[in-house]
Amino acid sequence: MLLKAAVITLAALVCAGCTGPTTPQPPLVEFVIDVAGDRFVATVTDPDTIRLAEANLDRQNNRFPIGTLKPGNGGFNTPWTWHLDPDSVRFVEVAIELCDGRPSYVESHQSEYARYCPWRARVVSRR
Repeated sequence: MLLKAAVITLAALVCAGCTGPTTPQPPLVEFVIDVAGDRFVATVTDPDTIRLAEANLDRQNNRFPIGTLKPGNGGFNTPWTWHLDPDSVRFVEVAIELCDGRPSYVESHQSEYARYCPWRARVVSRR
């Protein structure tokens, strides 16, 4: 009985590090974005969006981010109490005016925003 328990324990320890096939995780890239002097951080997972954000950083396009607004800072958008859902962020050329605004305005009017798309946004750094 003791030998059986030892074998089970050993098997459990050996397999503790075992994992099955995993799905590759999308890249997570954080960009600092300036909107008329206010800054926020957007985490981006889509490879094409990452490319467009980097081109914006290099002043190769005039696109701006759009994404679904979520409560909480997401662990990356301090000091704001909101963040953009990383999987929803895209860089676009046009969007409706209803989702435009400065981060500080969004902070005090979160209930008015399902999506956020600051027209005057520029990527200022990669974090």
